[in-house]
Amino acid sequence: MIICLCLLFAGRASAQWVVSDPGNLAQGIINASKNIIHTSKTATNMVSNFQETVKIYQQGKKYYDGAPV
Repeated sequence: MIICLCLLFAGRASAQWVVSDPGNLAQGIINASKNIIHTSKTATNMVSNFQETVKIYQQGKKYYDGAPV
């Protein structure tokens, strides 16, 4: 009963204003672009390493295919 009376006299609930932080948004965009650059460099290095592996494999295959049995 007491709780019901307290609820009747409680104030009105209202929503808060939206908070916007342009500095944080800009920093997030900068960080995302840095991550994209880093990821593309990593992918480029991975492709280069894979091409080198294929080259070494082909050289080994050529050597062993040409060896007498």
